[in-house]
Parts: sequence; C-alpha cells; structure tokens
Amino acid sequence: MLPESIPTVRLTAQYLSLDGRPLSGSVEFQPPALLTHSDADVFVGGPTTAALDSEGRIDVTLPATDAEGWNPLGWTYTVTERLGGVGRPRTYHIALSAAAPVVDLADIAPADPAGTQYVTVPGPAGPQGEPGPQGPAGPVRSVNGHTEADIILTAAEIGALATSAAGKAGGVAQLDAGGKVPLSQLPDGTGGGVTSVNGQTGAVTLAAADLGALTQAAGDARYLAIGSAPVLSVNGQTGAITLTAADLSAVPADQAVLLTGAQTVAGAKTFSTVPTVTADPANGNQLVRRSYVDAVASSGTWTPAALGFKAWAFDPAASSVTSPQYCINGTVYLIGVPLTTAATITNVVFYVPGYVGGTLAATSYAGLYTSAGARVGVTGSLDRLITATEGTTFVLKLTTAYAAAAGNYWVALLVNGPDPKNSGPAFMVGASVGDFPGGSARMPGAFVRHARLAATGQTSLPASFTPSTVVTDANAIWAAVS
Repeated sequence: MLPESIPTVRLTAQYLSLDGRPLSGSVEFQPPALLTHSDADVFVGGPTTAALDSEGRIDVTLPATDAEGWNPLGWTYTVTERLGGVGRPRTYHIALSAAAPVVDLADIAPADPAGTQYVTVPGPAGPQGEPGPQGPAGPVRSVNGHTEADIILTAAEIGALATSAAGKAGGVAQLDAGGKVPLSQLPDGTGGGVTSVNGQTGAVTLAAADLGALTQAAGDARYLAIGSAPVLSVNGQTGAITLTAADLSAVPADQAVLLTGAQTVAGAKTFSTVPTVTADPANGNQLVRRSYVDAVASSGTWTPAALGFKAWAFDPAASSVTSPQYCINGTVYLIGVPLTTAATITNVVFYVPGYVGGTLAATSYAGLYTSAGARVGVTGSLDRLITATEGTTFVLKLTTAYAAAAGNYWVALLVNGPDPKNSGPAFMVGASVGDFPGGSARMPGAFVRHARLAATGQTSLPASFTPSTVVTDANAIWAAVS
C-alpha cells in the first residue's frame, strides 16, 4: 500500500466487442524507470497489470503523475492494451492528475492509436462565465415576520446576544487563544488565576516528595495495590487455608494404587479386566502368563510345540502301527484339535504311513472349522498335495491364514477317488480303534473329539454345519495345525 502522502487516482475502463460481448485480456501501466518521492521517502516503479473481469472491466488505483515531490517531475504512464481477439497490443501514454481522483480510461486514451501519440493532462480552471438569468422565486415568503427584499435581522430577533455583550455583565464570556476565560472577564471575589502551588509559581511541576507521598516504585515495593493480590481464594476458601484430597476431588495417597514403586494393597480385589504381565515370573509370588503355565505343566512330556506344531489331536507316538485309515469317498471326517493359546493357523497337517492303489480325485480337500461349525480355512485340491509315499508328514497350506483364538477346532478331511477299503492314502490313527474307541469319551453336549458329517457323497467342504448334528466316528485320525 502506498503512503498516504502520495495522491492517487482511481482509473476504470470497460472493453466490449462490436456486438457487446466483454473482451478478455489485460491492461499494463508502466512508469518510467524508478521514481522517488521526497515526502514519502520511497522508490516506486515496475508495471501494474489489471486483468479484465467477466464484464470486460478494470478498476485500478495508481499514483497521480503531477503530485508534488516526484523525481522526475511531469512523468507519464506507458499504457499497453493486450486484448483477446483484437490483434497486436496497443501502446500509448497518459498522465493522471491529482485534481481528478476518478478517471475513465476511455475519456483520456487516444481515439486513433495509429495517429500521433499524445497525453491528456487536465488544464487550469477556465475564467468565470457570465451570470445566468434570474431564477424563479424560492419558497421562502418571510423571515421572522419580515417580507422586504433585503432583510437584516438583529441579534434579539433571533434570540441571540449582540457581539457588544461579549465579556460584559449580563452577556457572555469569551475564550482567549488558549481556550480559557480571561481573568479580566471573571467577576471579583469568585476566584482568579492560581498564584502559587505548594509555594511554587510559574510552570509548576510537582514531585511525590512535594506532596509528602511515595513514588510509584517505592509504593509498589512497600504495599500491595488494591485488586493486585496474586491469589484471592483457593477452591472457594479464603483466610488460612488447609486443603484435603477431598477438596481437590482427589484420592488420598494411602488409598490409591500407584503406577510405580512398591506398595501393599490389602483386601480382596475384583478386576473387570484380568491383569496381564509381559514377562515370565522372576519369583514365587509373581503373576504369570498362561503360556508360561502351559509350558511348565507339560514339562517332561512331548508337546505340539516341541515337534513344531501349534496343536494336535493327540501325541503321534500313541498311534496304531497296524491299522491305518482309508477314508470313505464323499465323507467329511472331523478331527478335534485343542488350541490352548491364540495363534495364527497357516497349515493343517496329516501323517500318511503309506499310499497304494488309486489316486485322489480333484474333489478331495482338507480344512479348518471352529467349534461352532464355521469353516475358517480350506486347502487346495489334495490330488496335487498328497502324493505316493511310504511314510510322510504332509503340511497342507490353507488358502488364507486364520488368526485363531484359544479353543477347540476341527480339522476336516474329505477324500474322493480311491477304493475306501485299501486304496489311496492311508492316514495315521490312534492305537485305540474299533467300533467305540475310548477316544470318543466325553460329557453330554461336550465337544466331539472324533466325528464326521452325516451327509455323504460330498465333493467340497461346506461353509458351515450345526455341531449338534455331527456323528461320533470310530476312527481316531491324527491331525495337527501349524
């Protein structure tokens, strides 16, 4: 923004085509080199470009070229019009006078840009013209009762005091050059000019000591100003205040459980969320994690983790060595697997001690179900995953890994293709075989450890089933998850 000491001119313009449509483009105003202004102490220079708006208008405010203080004096703007559809730009010069604060560019631009370039400069005011004819009589018919042509009213006729009454008794007082009533116009005995202050005359300036007072700094150091006390009350209390934890809506220190440091907590406590720890115990009285308890409880026995599994149906060392299982075509076998801790299941695992005769069909699959009967994983076709062998652990990858919570799960097995009596893959089973193996023992309504679906002729694993409809199976096939 220009300093206020530099006069400016608001310059407007509108550009239209012959059919009245707004033109587009811009208009540039360029002063000569850099200008200086003695009153404002600034340099002014550089072009100012005004873009045509949607109506073909510009509205720009520029410094007046004839303002006092410019160096050089008498300069002009070079105007360059760059208009869309008009051809090459037009250039001409203009001057902006401070005497004309609002100018339309069309009033000062040259009409013929091909002709001689000129600059429009407002000239001096012309001479006074001849008086015009007498106008009609106005609506006034009389003034204060006077009807004559030339009326002269007295002060009394308009309720005013005559100038001769100024400073006189019964009149009005006058003010001197300082805006005060002169002493000569004040009545006797009612005051007058002050002759001295605290014994001093002339232009008197009093200090705190002249009045027997403290300085501001001394007063601040000695006394507390009214309303400037840093604390007026504490929790609504005043005077000698002693706060308790209750006053602060806080728990007393001897009643709160601390986040750090040693502390004795007395009495039974009930937790809405079970306390957790992040490391194995370091002493006999410390809380422990379930994973630690499970590991210690199984010490001295083979666990699934010891052989690389996350859970299994039973220890494979308890399997039968003489009676492997050849599966009936189209039957979905369910092998129960208990998962004691949450884990991500990526594979289901079977052990095949032998493979004879016919091969598996492409409609053979393995998968994983929750104890609610929802399928949460399935493998690809087993005809490409289980091959001829004389004793192999087959790790069958699920198409999608499953984040399993702790609980009971079923590993499902569906075989199609070979003769179910003695052909195809033979799956390892538990040593207790027969029509009613002891491995099926359970409480009524509890999870069925070895089962099958009642439906036959299946060519794919169902998306879900109702657990109460499963059939207890006599064949304790071994399976694991990893």
